[in-house]
Amino acid sequence: MAGGKNLWLRPGLWGRFHSYGRLLFSAGTPWRVRLILLAALLYLLSPVDLIPDWIPGLGLVDDMTLVILLVTLAVRLAERAGQSGKPVSAHFMRND
Repeated sequence: MAGGKNLWLRPGLWGRFHSYGRLLFSAGTPWRVRLILLAALLYLLSPVDLIPDWIPGLGLVDDMTLVILLVTLAVRLAERAGQSGKPVSAHFMRND
């Protein structure tokens, strides 16, 4: 914990989770973005893994890597859709 602050209590981290939730449930979000975010959430919650969690070090790394890649892809697709004039909520990545 850098500087004595708990990582999970930082407002920026919870703000990102909240932003991803807004993006998932926003009416203007393209269906591909929703599908990718839902796949990331389901994979994170699923007991089925590419590499079993009981393997020290690798078990959780594959989960986090795949989820990070999927969320990054979803955000980039949403940003690209917003730039092309499609209706994507302008507030989905704001930090409250």
